[in-house]
Amino acid sequence: MKCRVSLCLFLTLGFWAAGLATAQGFGNPLTQAQVDCEERQMMRLLHRVATDRGGTQAFLWRSTPGGGVYRGLVATSNLFGDGGDPTTWTHDEKQMPFDLILKAEDDFPNPQRLRLPQGTLVRRDAATNLTASADILQWFILTVDLAPEVPDPTMPTAPLRISNRLLVGAGQSDRGGRSLAKDDLLSACHAEVTEFDLKVYSILARTFRASSCLAIARGICPGYLYPFKVAFFRGVDPLTYRANILFYGDTCFDSCTYSQLTTAYLLHVQVDTKGNLTGGDLQALPWCTGQDQLACTNYENPELGIFILPPLRPGLEQQGPAEFQRAAQLQLESNGSKYNTLQSNVNWIDLLKDTSWNGGLQPPKP
Repeated sequence: MKCRVSLCLFLTLGFWAAGLATAQGFGNPLTQAQVDCEERQMMRLLHRVATDRGGTQAFLWRSTPGGGVYRGLVATSNLFGDGGDPTTWTHDEKQMPFDLILKAEDDFPNPQRLRLPQGTLVRRDAATNLTASADILQWFILTVDLAPEVPDPTMPTAPLRISNRLLVGAGQSDRGGRSLAKDDLLSACHAEVTEFDLKVYSILARTFRASSCLAIARGICPGYLYPFKVAFFRGVDPLTYRANILFYGDTCFDSCTYSQLTTAYLLHVQVDTKGNLTGGDLQALPWCTGQDQLACTNYENPELGIFILPPLRPGLEQQGPAEFQRAAQLQLESNGSKYNTLQSNVNWIDLLKDTSWNGGLQPPKP
């Protein structure tokens, strides 16, 4: 087969880059069945997660090639403004990173008691905006309900519970729960969790944000901001990642009913030879056409603005129109809406400049 020099060079570089990605630990391909398995598992676990504040976003991802070990971040995510007027958009937040460790069985003080699966939820204090204030607006709570059945995770009956309060016991919680085995939360659908994947998940947890205030067609913020919870996991191809955002909460009239709805996204990442993120794109996956369908959005009218923003120093900085202009942005108004923006390029070189994630910080000279 003959080809022009420029085309041959392009193809050669493409094959070289694909080989480089695998050789440098950027991951191996997965089957669709493996991705589907992890999506179902992450959604079962994420169903048990809740925070106590509207607008708060909780992120979760698997942190080891084996099963049962997860890492996450809670962010207050104050994104406000008139959706139709980007000059009014602002963003600030406080954060609480955590580890969730699920074990197949563990010892208890009573040797006559059966060994049970156990969950341990631990706050990572060095990166948390801790507070000693009694003001409820300064602190937030994360729970993971280990009850056998969880009809409403906002009202947990067997919770692991941590908060960002400087109180004894507020940073660690553990308990037994047969539900961990029942829900198959201890296994691994695949072993593709690399150091590079963990870097991407950590970056996404600090840059990927949803806002019902900043939906362009909505205009002003709604009266109550529902919380979100987000699962990150690998896609089929190396350097591809999935994100599912769950909108959840209680709707109360004569009685309260819990509901949760999902919007789904695919992220492609481009890297240089050192593993620094350079570019890529964020895509909203299509709306579902049937029940129990995966890799799709089942929320008909989410009215959400989705952003990948520059990372900020939580509790210290506020972002404004300048940062939003640099951000990747999607708009999910409703199925078929003319206001929808379902794909956006991500300029990671710009978003992560002057950060340690992309080699922007140099060690001090001796």
